[in-house]
Parts: sequence; structure tokens; C-alpha cells
Amino acid sequence: SARPMKPVATSITFESPRALPWWLWPNVLSLDAPLVAVVGLCAFARVAGVELGWERPVLLGLCAWLAYCGDRLLDARRLKGPVESARHEFARVNGRWLGAVWLGALLAAMTLAGRLSVNEWLAGLALAAVVGSYFLLQHHRALRGVAGQGKELMAGAGFAAGTLFFVMMQVPWSWPLLLLGMAWAVLCGINCLLIAGWDRARDAVMGQPSMARRWPGLEGALPWLATAPPALAGTAAVLAEEMLPLAMALAACAVALLELARRAPGMDLEARRVWADTVLLMPVLIL
Repeated sequence: SARPMKPVATSITFESPRALPWWLWPNVLSLDAPLVAVVGLCAFARVAGVELGWERPVLLGLCAWLAYCGDRLLDARRLKGPVESARHEFARVNGRWLGAVWLGALLAAMTLAGRLSVNEWLAGLALAAVVGSYFLLQHHRALRGVAGQGKELMAGAGFAAGTLFFVMMQVPWSWPLLLLGMAWAVLCGINCLLIAGWDRARDAVMGQPSMARRWPGLEGALPWLATAPPALAGTAAVLAEEMLPLAMALAACAVALLELARRAPGMDLEARRVWADTVLLMPVLIL
């Protein structure tokens, strides 16, 4: 009798969407970043004494989702087959209906944007142009190889700017608020770098450029980078006492990210990503 043939290649296994744990769905559906952005906005508004209404947090959440989901949809277009990254595989398999939801969210965001002031509209257009430039750099075939080497820092800075946008449009410029904003931006950058370091192998398989792939010593530099948020936030609290609650929350975020980095080798890769984003929700404690 003929012997069974050996498989000539080993395919990447991927759990069906139904098999995914419940805690991974916010990440797979790109809902984690909007939640972090809205919590950050509300926390900064609280210490700055800004009234946001309901429209601005909802609009920020929609814009953050559009950016993150759009980024994954564009990434998924380049994938030739199943991949290990749950969020990218979900976008690859469900790109058609996810794209339809994206267009609906864009329409909702444009409708809400019509309720903004003229100054917010003009500044928002400038911010949208910056985000558009990011997408061009990261997804253009001729540019992404070079631009991708700074992707995490660009993403962290852009995310922090979006978070602070509505607060900075309504309050006078001040050193304490600027220092807190810088602390938040550094935290967002550390979050992106930490995740990119964990995703080196996956990114290599998917052909995704990243700063972590070009920086072998990234993990050794993280403890030094993590000293910046507590220092910046502490200085802000010294200059303005009302900034103390948020300053403490941001300092705690930095400590938690370092502890997560220390414990990461013993954790599931997807769980690490979820925890890295969950840590940035600490400012909710002051709300």
C-alpha cells in the first residue's frame, strides 16, 4: 500500500474568531486605542478645568478608531495569507465589511465635526493633514521602508497630539500643562516601542518595517526612557498643585509599563499587547 505523503510546507495556524478570548476582542476590533484616547482627553480636561460636552470625546474616539482600523486595513491588503497577529488576520479576513463600517464611522465623524467652532475646524484640518502624511509615509511602497524605522515614535506623538487637541484648543498655554502633555507623549511612545519590540518576529514575517527591528538595544533603553514621564509630570505638579492627581497617574503608568516589560517573557504575546494598552487607562482613576 502507498505510504501517506508528508506535507511539503507547514502553514501558520490561526484561531478562528469564535475561539478568541473575550479580552482580546477590543484589540482585534481596534477599540482599545479609542478608549485610551478618550480617557486621556477627559483626564486632561479635568485637571485643566475644560468643559468638553459629549461631542468632542465621541469625535475623538471615532477619529482614533478610523486611524487605527484604517492602518490595519491597509496593512492587511499586503498580506498574502494567514498571519499570527490576531488583529491583522481579522482585518485580512473581514476587510470588506470592516471597510463598510469604517465608511460609516467616517460619515459620523464628519457630522460631529460640523458642530465644532471655526478655530477647531481649522486646527483639526491641520492635524488631519499631519495624520494623512503619516499614512502616506507608512503605506507608500517607496517610502515605507525608510519612514517605518521611526513609525513608533511618529505614532506615539500623533496619538498624544490627538488626545490633547480639544484641551489645548480651549485653555491658555502653560508650562505645567505642556509638561504633562510631554509626559503623556513619552508614555504613548514607550507603549508603541514596547509592543514593536515584542512584535519583531511577526513584523518580519509580514514585511512590516518598525523602529524595533532596526534597534536591537531597544529593551535596554526602555528603563531610561521610562524615567522621563515621572520627571516631567512631577515638575508639572510642583508648578501647579492641581496637576498632582494626573501627574501621579502618569508616573504610575511608567512604572507599570516597566513592570510589564519585566514580566513579558512569561506572558502570551497577545496578552502583553492588551496589558500594554490597559496600563495607559490609569488616568481614569482621577475621573
